[in-house]
Amino acid sequence: MLKVENVSLHKRLSRIDCVFPQSRTTLVLGKSGSGKTSLLRCLAQLESSYEGEISFGGRSLQDMPQKERCRLLGFVQQSYALFPHMKALENCAHPLRTILGYSKASSEEKSREVFAYLNMEKYASSYPHELSGGQQQRVAIARALVLDPLFLLLDEPTSALDSENTQRLALILKRLQADGKGIIVASHDREFIAQMGEEARILLISEKISHNG
Repeated sequence: MLKVENVSLHKRLSRIDCVFPQSRTTLVLGKSGSGKTSLLRCLAQLESSYEGEISFGGRSLQDMPQKERCRLLGFVQQSYALFPHMKALENCAHPLRTILGYSKASSEEKSREVFAYLNMEKYASSYPHELSGGQQQRVAIARALVLDPLFLLLDEPTSALDSENTQRLALILKRLQADGKGIIVASHDREFIAQMGEEARILLISEKISHNG
């Protein structure tokens, strides 16, 4: 499991202690500005100036090589952060080539497998501006999944989605959890939270973190 011990980040997080089990969905809840995004960015090591310790299997994430961290954590940002000059499949294949050193052919083959898993094959040749918000999000999820991480982190994933795409996302995440992924989602969307079901763990960020399960 991922373990967060006494983590603080400037004025955004203060002495946070919590755990994130594998093969479970954890919903990180709290008001805007409560630190949900900051916590996910610390987990993803996009914030390196935090105090305290984040570890997996007794090893500090800060001490892990980039390749190992990428096999542990995939992060889908709220903005999706797709490269506008790359087609959807190229966006997905990019981390395989730049981080793991895959060839162009093997990275695209692996990416097509992930696109098929997400039912996105017909959008492989589309540029981000040609896709809807929900489709762009699935490309961003594919890009995170192509490295086969143990945990998938998503920051406010329904902020630009309609009800239909919110429901589709919930089904995708439930499927990923059933396939063994740990899912960590920062959200304040009540509709999405309800669709994720009572089996999801809840981490509530306020002055302290509390959780069920």
